Amino acid sequence: MLATLAVLATPTHAQKQPDPKAIQKIFECLAVGLPQGWTRAWVVVTEIADAGKERRFESQSFYADSPAAVAGKPLATCGAEVVARGVIALSADLPAEQRRWKQARLTYFSEGKFDLAYDYGK
Repeated sequence: MLATLAVLATPTHAQKQPDPKAIQKIFECLAVGLPQGWTRAWVVVTEIADAGKERRFESQSFYADSPAAVAGKPLATCGAEVVARGVIALSADLPAEQRRWKQARLTYFSEGKFDLAYDYGK
């Protein structure tokens, strides 16, 4: 699923660990489309435009059903925009100089772990 949305850049507070409830809420939205036997699910939120205070993003969700799988299969969620907004909201806890990321990737593993990574490249 692909979603495009615009978000206003807003200054917030100092860095802290991601809110476990927010991480769980995003996973619940991804989980609606996960088949039995999944090993990894992830969402990639990419900035597609930056016009000062307004930034535009698109979101894609995937899953893998094998630990060795490199490429993912498209994942139907409760709503791509819901997932994207959840991931974008997580960056509010980053220091101000780290909030202007170009891509965020939130990965969940079937063992119950997750990984959140930001790319600041072009």
